[in-house]
Amino acid sequence: MRKGAGKKNYLSRVMNAYIFGRRDSNLSFWHTPLCANELAEEDMAGVRRYPMNFEAKTRYKAYTDEAGVILLNYYGNLGLQYNPNAIAQAALGYYDKYLQTNSKEDKESFLTQANFFVKHGREVSDDIILWEYKFPFEMRNLLPGPWRSALAQGQAISVLIRAHQLTGDSTYAQFAHRGYHAFRFLSREHEGGVVDDHNKYVWLEEYIVDPPNHVLNGFIWTLWGVRDYAVYFNDRHASNIWLECLKTLEHNLKNYDVGFWTTYDWPQGYDKKQPVMPSSLYYQRLHVVQMLATYNLTGKDFFIEYHNRWQKQLNSFWKKGVSQAWKAYFKIRYF
Repeated sequence: MRKGAGKKNYLSRVMNAYIFGRRDSNLSFWHTPLCANELAEEDMAGVRRYPMNFEAKTRYKAYTDEAGVILLNYYGNLGLQYNPNAIAQAALGYYDKYLQTNSKEDKESFLTQANFFVKHGREVSDDIILWEYKFPFEMRNLLPGPWRSALAQGQAISVLIRAHQLTGDSTYAQFAHRGYHAFRFLSREHEGGVVDDHNKYVWLEEYIVDPPNHVLNGFIWTLWGVRDYAVYFNDRHASNIWLECLKTLEHNLKNYDVGFWTTYDWPQGYDKKQPVMPSSLYYQRLHVVQMLATYNLTGKDFFIEYHNRWQKQLNSFWKKGVSQAWKAYFKIRYF
């Protein structure tokens, strides 16, 4: 729990972003309709449509830099910031639009966002390129900027692969390779690593914190990027991670289900004293869609069963009410 000025700044920023400035805050980008893409054989055989549809993200026009790359407004002492995850999702939204329209404008908008990952990565040891978040972020542990993330790496790779496929420019492939190197190292052992091996399972960490908190939505989005890399470059290392992470999900999804709702993360695997963080309505919806999309990718009934279970939770008025009261308490108590 933050104290003093830190707590005051956090509450002020959140109030402005979530309530008073909601129309142009970072939430105006994130809280758009969520849906899975229908995947045809050509999507499954190679890299084409992304498992989720992000076309709604392309309607975000609130803030961009001079090149046209989107910026998110976090208000308070953070203000406008590049968010690699958001930039990647905007790019993937433009890419899906381009597949339908064959529009030069959609293609250029996609490449504008994709070029961010060529221009803004940081080099670390072992030829790794990191697309870091430059601003501090409030998690269970406060993350001081800059901080790395498997999510940024995975979704950037998905964008760069599609940019290479679209243009034939080898620069995009080179940066995809260098970004993927982060998945070759454990986060606790390497300055560029984003993988954890808790309890003999492979985990892809959205946040590098201690103890690792195994954020579910970030794990899944990251995993789709690993799959893109495995398929596009016929890479054995990425193929192995894809299969190992599917096993991680199959054996551990139960840990994100509290019976009537889902949890955002699972640090309790390391430390049972850690408080349970229930999902917001947005993240419950996201988990539902991610289960459907992962079923579409794998054909494994396991994922559609969780999709159906979590959708039923979301449809329940009392379960929504109890979970969001719990969520509000958690935020006030621990953030």
